[in-house]
Amino acid sequence: MNSINVNVTLYGPLARIKGKRYVANFDIELEPGTHKGDLLALLGISLEERSYLFINSVLCDVPGLDSGCGEVLKDGDHIGIFSINHMWPYQYRDGIPMSENLKKALQNRGVMHHSYTVHAEKD
Repeated sequence: MNSINVNVTLYGPLARIKGKRYVANFDIELEPGTHKGDLLALLGISLEERSYLFINSVLCDVPGLDSGCGEVLKDGDHIGIFSINHMWPYQYRDGIPMSENLKKALQNRGVMHHSYTVHAEKD
């Protein structure tokens, strides 16, 4: 297989990447072995402007907390990427399927919060 095809939906201001206003849905051809981080870089989406990221309805990133780029995309995957302006009600988060990378990131940070910010370490 020389390439894989994934379906991407961008929500909110991120839809501008594809010339849309609120929601942009498109298919994209990628190299086999492409990771989540590669796709984000290709689309030009930074950690600061995205909130929730799902791959096939599995939560992989939350606002301000990047779980890393370990998820390898597969042919036929659906990726949903929400702008930082779009939050997800906290009460729906319990029991949501999460990627192993996100579970590890949350174990390091504690319980899931509304959002995460990077704090400078004090001397």
